[in-house]
Amino acid sequence: MTAGDNEKFEQFAAILTTELLDRTRKSLELLTPEEQPAAKLPFALTPSFQEIYAELVRVGIFPVLLSRRPVRAIVGDVDWPRDGRDYLLTVLDDRSNAVFTAWDYAWDALWDERKVGADSGGSAPAKKKGFFASLFGRKADKPERKTSEQGAEGDVMAGLYTMLNEQAERRGYLPLFHDDIKVLKGLIRVKPARIFQAWKEINQYHHQEFYLSGQDQAKPGVTSDCLQKWHYNLPDRIGEFLVLKAAVDMEFVNKPFLGKYIRQSARTQEEAEKGMPYLATYWKSMKQSAAAQG
Repeated sequence: MTAGDNEKFEQFAAILTTELLDRTRKSLELLTPEEQPAAKLPFALTPSFQEIYAELVRVGIFPVLLSRRPVRAIVGDVDWPRDGRDYLLTVLDDRSNAVFTAWDYAWDALWDERKVGADSGGSAPAKKKGFFASLFGRKADKPERKTSEQGAEGDVMAGLYTMLNEQAERRGYLPLFHDDIKVLKGLIRVKPARIFQAWKEINQYHHQEFYLSGQDQAKPGVTSDCLQKWHYNLPDRIGEFLVLKAAVDMEFVNKPFLGKYIRQSARTQEEAEKGMPYLATYWKSMKQSAAAQG
């Protein structure tokens, strides 16, 4: 690369990093409950997780994402300081864009212990090994001491899921499920404005159903119907988290309401615990006093 090419790539990288961090941060903030929960919250719905997630993306995801050739090709002839963000948003509107593909690749390499290939530029493993120290304040000594047959990089990455759950337990939150890679990957594909729209609509129906009377009152069940609509129209787990936020922040989405919602959304308890594990766990753990509201 020439000096000019390097400068243009750095401009592109800065805009891309800012946009993706802002997008995921806003989404997590919109999903995080504001009121006091009736039981333990999932770690993913807490301000402390937002900080860890942002650092995880900066150190563990972006070096891999930015090193992928299809992503670097986006730089093109764009005047990034002037037109960069607008152009980037048009790229991200394409569901099959190179950024999302590289984002998934990086998450899979990180979470599922797959080694990053030669196409990733070779610099990612060294950065990954150091990122436990910045995330958790200590080096990942134990994972690195495992047998060489497992591979050094895979060992280091094997510690991420465990260490995140150590943080959850230490802070009094529900741990992550191993398939929560779907949550972390899915965040980038949902625009914060969509979550905002969903929450606004849920709030509206909740108000109309439970706080208005007479002709202004909505028919019974519209809040549940609206929750179900967004539950299954948002990416994996994101919709479930939104329902959980409603269970914390909305007066009448209480334990009886949530129990009925879960029964209506799954044919069996086993199906509910598999399909919406956080919601089922939260409902079972809710204080019985919450039922008195219903």
